[in-house]
Amino acid sequence: MREELQLQITATQERLFAAIEADDPYEVARHRARLQDLVQMAARHGVDIHAWVDQTLLHGGQPAGPDRRV
Repeated sequence: MREELQLQITATQERLFAAIEADDPYEVARHRARLQDLVQMAARHGVDIHAWVDQTLLHGGQPAGPDRRV
């Protein structure tokens, strides 16, 4: 469960970043909602994902820079 969740979070953040770069508000909203869903799922299962999630992406800002991966 933990590994699959980490893979999904990483992939979703990559898609979210690409949508931000492409200036596509619909895709940004869609991927941000998915990321929020994954964070909530992790919380329900007691999985600490703070090291995996770019909080800036999660909360609507721009990522800090190119080294955004965890």
